[in-house]
Amino acid sequence: MKNLICLSLLMLISCKTDTTQYLNFVEGYWEIEQVKKEGKIIKTFKVNSGIDYFKINADRMGFRKKLKPNFQGTFETSEDVLNFKLKLGNNTILLEYTDNDTTYSEEIVSASTTALVLANTEGFEYHYKPYEPLNLDE
Repeated sequence: MKNLICLSLLMLISCKTDTTQYLNFVEGYWEIEQVKKEGKIIKTFKVNSGIDYFKINADRMGFRKKLKPNFQGTFETSEDVLNFKLKLGNNTILLEYTDNDTTYSEEIVSASTTALVLANTEGFEYHYKPYEPLNLDE
């Protein structure tokens, strides 16, 4: 019986997702799909006029910038940028932002080639999909 319990605990520990793998997928262009709180959809975005671009540097610093796609296939951008530093620990990854003497963070809940989910301390989850430019030739 002891062996069964030990084996079960070992399997649970070894099945934990290594969240550091998420860092391979965060960088790039992301379009928000929906916002959830407590598992309920608060808002769904069918069409977005803006997208978020995330850049992560080798020093675990990075930035997030709002971009607006245009019909030429490029982006319009403002001078606004949110710098962040990555905080890794306890199987979590936080994007810690400092903006005008205010510090706040978002946790990377999951990240893959097909989805990015960020959660803030207020319980909101932001679900993103990869940005795909409009193909007006079709």
